[in-house]
Amino acid sequence: MCYAKRTVCCFLFCVLLLLTAFGAKASFACAAERMSLRVGYTSMENFLARDGEGHYSGIAYEYLEGLASYIGAELEYLPGFQQQNEERLQNGTIDMFIEPDHSFEWLMQGKPFYTDPAVLLQNTAGFQRVMLGEGVGVLCLNENAGALTDRMRSGLTEMTKINPFYRLSLEKKYYQNQTLPLMLTEEERAYLQQKKVLYAMASPGQPPYTWFDGNIHRGVVADIMRQIEKDLDIRIQVLPETDQGSMMEHLAAGDIDLVTDFFTDYNWARAHNVDITFPYLSLSYVPVARRDRTLPDHPTVACPRSHYYVRDYIEKHYLPGQLRYYNTIEDCLDAVERGKADLTMVKSITLQDYIYQNGFYNLYTSGNVLFSHQVSMAVSHQADPLLVRILNKEIAHLDQQKIKSIISREVYQSQNRETLRSLIYRNPVGTVIFLSVIFATVLLVLLFWMRMRRRHNQELYRQAHVIEDIGMYNLRWFRRELPRALAQYQEDREAGRLFLMVLSAQHISFLKEIYHAGSFRESIMNLIRKVRAENDWLLIDAMTSDLFSLIVLCRRPDGMSMKQAAAKVAHDARICVFNGTPTSVRYHIGLCAIPPKGDIHTDTWVDNAFSAHNETMANRQPVGVYDYAMQNSILRQKQMESLMEKALAKGEFKVYLQAKYNIDAQSVCAAESLVRWASPELGFLMPGQFIGLFEHNGFIVQLDYYMLEQVCQYQKNRLEHGQITVPISVNQSGMHIKEENYLERMQAIADKYHLPSGLIDLELTETAFIDFSTQDARRDASRIVTSLKKMGYRLSMDDFCTGYSSIAMLQNLPMDVMKIDRSMLLAAETSPRALTILRHVVELGHSLDMRVLVEGIETRPQELLLLGIDCHYGQGFLFAKPMPADEFSEFLEHHTTEGHILP
Repeated sequence: MCYAKRTVCCFLFCVLLLLTAFGAKASFACAAERMSLRVGYTSMENFLARDGEGHYSGIAYEYLEGLASYIGAELEYLPGFQQQNEERLQNGTIDMFIEPDHSFEWLMQGKPFYTDPAVLLQNTAGFQRVMLGEGVGVLCLNENAGALTDRMRSGLTEMTKINPFYRLSLEKKYYQNQTLPLMLTEEERAYLQQKKVLYAMASPGQPPYTWFDGNIHRGVVADIMRQIEKDLDIRIQVLPETDQGSMMEHLAAGDIDLVTDFFTDYNWARAHNVDITFPYLSLSYVPVARRDRTLPDHPTVACPRSHYYVRDYIEKHYLPGQLRYYNTIEDCLDAVERGKADLTMVKSITLQDYIYQNGFYNLYTSGNVLFSHQVSMAVSHQADPLLVRILNKEIAHLDQQKIKSIISREVYQSQNRETLRSLIYRNPVGTVIFLSVIFATVLLVLLFWMRMRRRHNQELYRQAHVIEDIGMYNLRWFRRELPRALAQYQEDREAGRLFLMVLSAQHISFLKEIYHAGSFRESIMNLIRKVRAENDWLLIDAMTSDLFSLIVLCRRPDGMSMKQAAAKVAHDARICVFNGTPTSVRYHIGLCAIPPKGDIHTDTWVDNAFSAHNETMANRQPVGVYDYAMQNSILRQKQMESLMEKALAKGEFKVYLQAKYNIDAQSVCAAESLVRWASPELGFLMPGQFIGLFEHNGFIVQLDYYMLEQVCQYQKNRLEHGQITVPISVNQSGMHIKEENYLERMQAIADKYHLPSGLIDLELTETAFIDFSTQDARRDASRIVTSLKKMGYRLSMDDFCTGYSSIAMLQNLPMDVMKIDRSMLLAAETSPRALTILRHVVELGHSLDMRVLVEGIETRPQELLLLGIDCHYGQGFLFAKPMPADEFSEFLEHHTTEGHILP
């Protein structure tokens, strides 16, 4: 009986173990399973967007992916418009959608906000909204999804506790590198106009940081002050002074308005009764000691009196008994040189100048930065408080990359000022010196001097001919080395096999923007090494200093032409690995054959190769060869540039008008102004022959204003004579959007002619509002469009559907007319899919209360196609070709009804 009971107990125990194991396994599987959430979004650069390779990016994307780990979810992203996202959330096809919050535009301007990211907002319009953090966005969930909302809040709270700086790091990644616009108030501008000159002083005798050449201020600080003068349209008169103490006395007495370089420390500022600005520069300090002495454990430190950093760093890190005070930095260096002190600290950018200008060749530095401090401007308490606010705005506006360039330039120029001096070590034993000893000493000094000179010249040569960041030779070296290389390959030259090749990656500015500078340089160098290894006919090469273009002396491979050789290089370099990611790269390549005989004209051949390269960039072609045709084209462009100012002054640019018409009524409803150049020297030129050149050299801005005033005068004359008027559109180049006084000039033209609202239509392509350095919509686009409409101008979006961001422009800008490019019409004639797209684009324009017009109508079937998709306005040769303004006036009288104006 007991045996039976034991058997039953064992059986039950085994069953219990199996159930427990199964339950644990099920629990583990449940714990490992992650729920899938569908997230709707509207694509926006830097917020949440997907590229052509299917990769997502943006501050919201990275933040959501980080949050997914804390809520145990896999996220699927579904693009759509705002209204679509709301509808899909209501019908359950998505679980949530994300939208930018009110601070996104501020973040785009580099102005971050800091609030608690785990804030649940009140329910609105049937949604629950969870704010992820200022600049990251707002997550919208269904009002019935309470459990999911709680889970999101819990995950946000946990993630924020673990890493409260995660959102700030994303802000720095996506927005901090942008330069802020200089936006002064009317009060601030009036102050500057009244002030006109700011009197200042700067620290003396520290080239290339700041120094005086007589009474002329020079150096890094001086160059930055000149940039500030240019931005603020004011003169900063920097007066010389001999020491720091006297300079601060002048500031306290109100003799000057500011000190240009002041230690960024508010306690130091209070001690001197001054206000300081935001820092605009950072200085690093390195230790300086003697080469022939070992630094003791407790070194004696030479300190310059009245310098900011002595109190802030040196006196805090060394005992008072270790410190020796001197009047100037040169005195401190001299004390170390003579053994009166073991160590001193000097700005890294000034050290080399001190050493070479004063002959301190026995001094050296390890290069380790001991400390850094920031530099501000100090403003007298007696100055208007407005001055500090103005200077702070200007400092925020300064381009840090430009400041780095200033430092590099000044350091290089300082090296050019260096003079070699003999460094003689004197024997302290001054007893009996025989002539043989003197001769030996002199000989040793001469040998040492020659060695120092050789090293110095080698360093200067390297700095003049090598790009430090990548270790490649620069263009200066290439021009100098080319004759020697041609002599070495004389046989190949005589066979006509040598040529120059200049190449650069397409969209290289964009690549440099999106990748870290160090990573970009390393990737480019790896690619160059790879191509060199695969093509032994690439003889010598050099890189331009901006890392944009590579120039190569080539020996044409057997069986290949120059173009085929260039194509092979482009093929071998088609993939570049950036940060471990293979990226497809295309190139612009310019070629110039080296004549087999004759004198060597290095500069001419190099310039010709770059000219061919520039032509390929301008014409968006992969390869261009410098020949007589290209030379004639360049000469013709130069001729046009020499004549364009005269042509504008003499009215050689003529207004031609092409009618826009109502397809149903076959009547004129508007017109587009087009330019023709009737040049006595060049003949009658069509726009395609000169507009590209004018856009490249900036003359298009003057031409646009000329055309606008011509059309305004034409409209005014017709109104004064009681004639029929219709809106006339005038093209506006995207360069206007970058003009500082663009809106003021447009308002002045509107005030000059007093035309009724809507008679002038401004045609802008969507790319006018794109900043190609970031591929973002310009932050002030909406303000510009709104201001123009208030002036009475109508706005048309030209060449719709040909750019990158047509839909985004419709979302953000209140345009009046949508002009669909002819390519859409041609595609719709043969492709049902294209016809469907065109139909929906027309419907989209109508739903936004925009007038929709299609360009390039040349046949009656095209008109019928447009009427079939409810598009009633067009433009094209079928109805009217461009004609002079006088002919258009007559044409208008017979093809429209009085008072007919495109609404």
